[in-house]
Amino acid sequence: MKKILLLIAATGLLTLGCDRFHVSDNGKLDGFWQLTDVDTLSNGRSANVGHLQIFWAVQADLLEIRDIRGMNVNVFFRFDFNDKQLTLYSPVADNREISDSLVTDVNTIRPYGLSNLRETLQILELSSTKMTLESHTLRMYFRKY
Repeated sequence: MKKILLLIAATGLLTLGCDRFHVSDNGKLDGFWQLTDVDTLSNGRSANVGHLQIFWAVQADLLEIRDIRGMNVNVFFRFDFNDKQLTLYSPVADNREISDSLVTDVNTIRPYGLSNLRETLQILELSSTKMTLESHTLRMYFRKY
């Protein structure tokens, strides 16, 4: 009898606690993406950039762009997403040793292929393994990691 009461109490607590957490509803966008290739739209040139180790991590309403090599500041973005576009905004630099700070200089995010502090990217492809995004200057290809 004690085991049954304990199970009922635990189930009730878990059910109540679930309402407090934001569940991600981004479908195939959620996850860990590696930037593999970039096309420059103005001149048609392509570059394989997989060796740069740039990753996008997406969960809930937060996107982190991380340079695994540590050459650039990691940046967190808020975003809006639908099946046609992804809008990144409110970038915050990850400076945990000092203090996270709002990014105000676009040069902080240029190494990631972004040229505006509020960037709208067209979604050309989004599957469970591949994503292709396009800005007004670049087409970026990702693989799900």
